[in-house]
Amino acid sequence: MLKHDPAKRVNRNGHDPAAWPKRHTMNKKIERSPAASNTAADEDARQAVPPYVSVMLDSLTDAFVSFDPTWRITYVNATAERILRRPRRELLGFNAWDCFPDLVGSGYYETYHEAVASGQPRSFTGYYDRFAAWIEVRAFPHEDGLTVLLRDVSRERGYTAELEYQATHDHTTGLLNRRQCMAVLSSAVAQASSMSTKSDTCLAILFLDLDRFKEVNDAFGHSAGDVLLHDIGERLRALASPDVFVARMGGDEFVLVASNTGEASAEKLARLALSTLARPFDVRGRMLSIGASIGIAIRRHGGESAETLLNQADAAMYAAKSAGRFQVRVYHRELGRRLDESLPLCGDIQDAFRNNQFELHFQPQVRTADGLLCGAEALLRWRHPEHGLLSPAAFLDSILESPMVGALTEWVVGETCRHVAKWLAGGRSPQRVSFNLSARQLIVSGLAGTIVELAQRHGVPPSMLEVEVTENSLVTDIDEAARILGALKEAGLSTSLDDFGSGYSSLAYLVRLPIDRLKIDKSFVWAMEKTPNALGVINAIIALGRSLGMETIAEGVETEAQREMLAAQGCDTVQGYLISRPLDADRFAAFLRA
Repeated sequence: MLKHDPAKRVNRNGHDPAAWPKRHTMNKKIERSPAASNTAADEDARQAVPPYVSVMLDSLTDAFVSFDPTWRITYVNATAERILRRPRRELLGFNAWDCFPDLVGSGYYETYHEAVASGQPRSFTGYYDRFAAWIEVRAFPHEDGLTVLLRDVSRERGYTAELEYQATHDHTTGLLNRRQCMAVLSSAVAQASSMSTKSDTCLAILFLDLDRFKEVNDAFGHSAGDVLLHDIGERLRALASPDVFVARMGGDEFVLVASNTGEASAEKLARLALSTLARPFDVRGRMLSIGASIGIAIRRHGGESAETLLNQADAAMYAAKSAGRFQVRVYHRELGRRLDESLPLCGDIQDAFRNNQFELHFQPQVRTADGLLCGAEALLRWRHPEHGLLSPAAFLDSILESPMVGALTEWVVGETCRHVAKWLAGGRSPQRVSFNLSARQLIVSGLAGTIVELAQRHGVPPSMLEVEVTENSLVTDIDEAARILGALKEAGLSTSLDDFGSGYSSLAYLVRLPIDRLKIDKSFVWAMEKTPNALGVINAIIALGRSLGMETIAEGVETEAQREMLAAQGCDTVQGYLISRPLDADRFAAFLRA
């Protein structure tokens, strides 16, 4: 609450003299002559500043208010009149706490007094009931009193809350998303570790995978699939309790985490989930039946991490599918062998480098204003001799944890430059080509110098290259991230922030980083036609980018309706299947010629 405590002892003017520093004892209202004129000239004179200073202060977007040591208001700029909902003539010369008695004892009141008492700047943001707004204040004490800058941050607070919600919740179901699930699960594991051990209680992770969801998508389309996912989320949400939370991990996978439970209770919860999903779903007039398979991992009192437990539950789920679907299986050591199936693939990575099995594909980016090609994103692929064309999800983590991370980074940059050089020689090239770098790749020693050297070797201007990074790769060490991206910027490269809105989404770090472009996460694009909040978030991201001098790119654009909506919101560039799927180098060269 920002309103003062009714029980707080105050004097007859509504002030608390005890809160003042000893050097400031005057607290009475400064009376103004009844004959005082209210003309603009008189007001300027009372504010006692040169006209050119007043003009400058009136141009500020922040409210500017000054007080003398007795809390008499001595200056109010034009923005302050608007934010405080009072004209200057009702403020100048009056005691601040007489003008706003409801603020006595509030966070604002305390902040101002702390600034005066300490002689140091102070800041505070709070919700002011009287204005129904969030007001941010920064108080700067000086010899003549106190100067305060105020700003109405209600809109920013709304955008931030929406971005935070979108970053932690799945857009289709409203359940927690994978990122937030892992955070809550890690917290539950830590809490279970700190509790006294009991043989009959444990932490259970239920990994649920839908059995026939792909068939629904193939038969009725992705929009019907989204309706079905929403309804499934609603049914699973009904199983939540103080000891059970539900999350969607992505695709057709869900997780239920049960605390303070036993193995029998966990299996009972799994059976209840299966029976809940067994009832037919009404999807746009069609009654659809869909099953599920559930794997359970139990953490009794061991040292398993959240990630380990999730992998164990995942392995148990595959065992349930192998048993005939619509089954429940509990993880045991024998099932652990499935977790090692990816090891042979990791052993093939060095052979992949030697045998030139890695390749780059390129996805075009076009301007929304005229549809002209303006850029491309380079995407890493592995043409495996046994498993076919693999995306980075299948192998990148293994490389990033190995000593080969530097070699991979250099190869990606070199191949990107080699292809750009060929396109330039052919007379047709995108204005820029971006490539993705993970947090592990960003910290490769001498990264900026390596990129510039490779660009020069191939005769490619660094300005044609763009580094894409994700939000989560930057937040661990924001100062180091700012240094690295700053070095890339000085070398002539541009930078873009990938998947914006789906991760940390902190405005505090965004303003500190030299980012040229924000890439709107595809999940917002896919949801905006049927979810007003998603469109609102997109609009907020575009407005945020524009205010910070950044362009915006929307990825995952698949329909003309999506493109038109993004263009209407002012998005600069689009990328997705509507324009083209990722193309190998030869097909992309043909795309350029066309």
